Amino acid sequence: MADFPVDNRVFDKKNSQISCSSITPRGYSRISLASLLTLLYDAAMKCCLYLLTVGILYGPFLRASDTVKQQEAIARLEEAVSKTNIFELPSFAMRAEVHVENHGKMMDGTYELLWNGPDQWKERTSLPGYSEVQIGGKGAVWLQRSPDLIPFPIHNLQQALGFSSSVGSPQSMSLVQLGLTPNDTIKKTNKRKDHGDKLTCFEIENEQKYRPEICINEGSGIIARATPYYSDADLQPVGGRVFPRHLSIHHGNETVAEVNITELSTPAQFAPETFTPPAGVVPQAGCMNPTMPRLVKRQNPEYPPIARQQRRQGLVAIDALIGKDGVPRTRRVVESAGPDFEASSLHAVSQWRYDPAMCNGQPVEVETVVTVNYTLSY
Repeated sequence: MADFPVDNRVFDKKNSQISCSSITPRGYSRISLASLLTLLYDAAMKCCLYLLTVGILYGPFLRASDTVKQQEAIARLEEAVSKTNIFELPSFAMRAEVHVENHGKMMDGTYELLWNGPDQWKERTSLPGYSEVQIGGKGAVWLQRSPDLIPFPIHNLQQALGFSSSVGSPQSMSLVQLGLTPNDTIKKTNKRKDHGDKLTCFEIENEQKYRPEICINEGSGIIARATPYYSDADLQPVGGRVFPRHLSIHHGNETVAEVNITELSTPAQFAPETFTPPAGVVPQAGCMNPTMPRLVKRQNPEYPPIARQQRRQGLVAIDALIGKDGVPRTRRVVESAGPDFEASSLHAVSQWRYDPAMCNGQPVEVETVVTVNYTLSY
């Protein structure tokens, strides 16, 4: 596009800056400093008036265009999640062999989920030294387990599955729910390749200016969970949806949880007696896949001075309840890099605040595992 002449200076529309031309005004060999400053001021005012006019005339159209792009992006993400959201099916049965890492050793176990809809489901997890049965009813969950906490390997298993009646996975790690709020804004869209797969990725900014990324695999049309942390493979159809038959999560070069689904079928509705609550268990308000609590106030933990001097790093994982008031109540440290890291983490987490988790539009208390990583830049 041609530049716009302003007296004997040029306004470069592309770079939005004023530059003086080397042309001397016709009939003059010299120009006073005062006159030059006056001309520059006039030019600047004309430029500002031009930009203001453009903003007034085209601003609403640009904002409308941004809104349309936001809606289109959200629609694409919702479609991608719907493809793998098996919880939209009227009924299904999932059975799997699971493997979790526990202090350097892999443990083998089983997982089962029977689904009759959001008001009737049963989940069973069994591993050496750990057993859990959950029964879901209308707005309530009956939980029976031993021990009575979420061990860190079980937390990793839930992360690999990407769904649970407890919480802990950011929305970019779930195959069954998007978890966006009206205050989330899609800031950027980019395309790239990952291990040969073409991805379209959306950078999303929330109220805390945190910017997670959610990607869609253009080949399969489903959510591509963040690599190299997650690996989802062997995508197969089930009842009008698709779902991976192999899911795993990795920390560095180590696989910490792995799920091999041996059965994923859509039988007729299960008999009501399948979902009889365990005797003596008191129900708690809850549901399968509650919307995540949103961290709205965070205090960074202090890096222990001696640990910093010794160049020690590590992770602390805390089993915690996040109340309907958004206040975390720490129960027990389930993974630790040392007492000094524990103390710093517990002090910081106790001061965090959340928007509460939600079930059917109602705030609920949820159990989760809060992780705090301590790393140094070498």
